[in-house]
Amino acid sequence: MNRFRNTVVLLLVFFVNALNAQDFPYHYYSHINPMLNNPSFACFNSNMAADIAVHNVWAGGFKPLNDYMLSFSFAPKGQKHKRNYGFQPDVGLGLAFLKEQIGPFEQNILQLIYAYHIQLNRATVLSLGLSGIVENLAINVTSLSPLEGDDPRLLTGNNNAFILDGGFGAAIHGEKYSIALSVLNLAPGDYSFDNAAIADIENYRKYYVSSSYTFQLYDKIHFEPGMTLRNSRLERFCYDTSVAFDFTHLKVGLGYRSENSIFIYTQIPVRKLMFSYTSENALNSTHMVGNAHTFSIGWKLTQ
Repeated sequence: MNRFRNTVVLLLVFFVNALNAQDFPYHYYSHINPMLNNPSFACFNSNMAADIAVHNVWAGGFKPLNDYMLSFSFAPKGQKHKRNYGFQPDVGLGLAFLKEQIGPFEQNILQLIYAYHIQLNRATVLSLGLSGIVENLAINVTSLSPLEGDDPRLLTGNNNAFILDGGFGAAIHGEKYSIALSVLNLAPGDYSFDNAAIADIENYRKYYVSSSYTFQLYDKIHFEPGMTLRNSRLERFCYDTSVAFDFTHLKVGLGYRSENSIFIYTQIPVRKLMFSYTSENALNSTHMVGNAHTFSIGWKLTQ
């Protein structure tokens, strides 16, 4: 009876984690670094930028999920077009590394990004982007602690799988608005493991459509509503809505996700640095067990 119970528990752990391990939460970073889910944002309104972020779920004193993000983008020497509020380079090159740890699963994603920006007029830019994606999914069985470690049904060996894929993005930016469309994992494949005991884990194509608008309330106070339409592994249609107040030296925002959770964030600029914190709060336990917290530091060179 104990052997059967332990096997059921292990199967549940593998099943639940397998559904989420290859579903990196790109949308959690959209207000910090939109280049992650839309390659056309590389070097938009900047000559060089770098971001680092950590995303954790805190539940009852432990952290069942940990995400890490590191990105860098730069504009090679070339023509830059003057806009009403700065300069826009023609080309942007970027690199992003994403890492997720959830239970025995570890996912690593590398993005190589190219963006081309077309100046339509002094206020409007059309941006197009492509990304090459390398994904790795590993299962670390030694991180589990079964009561009967000699159970032959436990996985052993090298449990690694790789996928090569790509992404596309486009955006049109005005002085007060932005509309963007992107697709990641254009040709989604399956994670096929060396260990024949592990069934293939299917990947899926990810879609994002986002828009935002900026209203000037006072001289240095702006109001910014935004919305993102997307899909997920479990749902064909999801959405995020948000509103933010930008006080020039402080930005605060509040949003709602269709998975029935709310998020609150703040961004504090200090010279060329941007410090950011986001709190994700589930309204029910079907989306998230516990609360999530994202800390990030960004740097941007605009001239």
